[in-house]
Amino acid sequence: MFYRECGNYKDNYASDMAIFPIPLDRWGFIFMLFLAFIVIPLFASEYFVTNIIIPFYCFALSAFG
Repeated sequence: MFYRECGNYKDNYASDMAIFPIPLDRWGFIFMLFLAFIVIPLFASEYFVTNIIIPFYCFALSAFG
């Protein structure tokens, strides 16, 4: 992405050392987690969950270490 941190002022050390210092990144990450763990499992078929989502979650978890 080509955006900068202009206009996002840090007023303390904790906000400077945040994992997601840019609010757009933070809200995007929260939205992706909501989509992955709430919306898709509620509306997906049984085939999609058992054969696609569960292995994907396992591989993603193993990739994180």
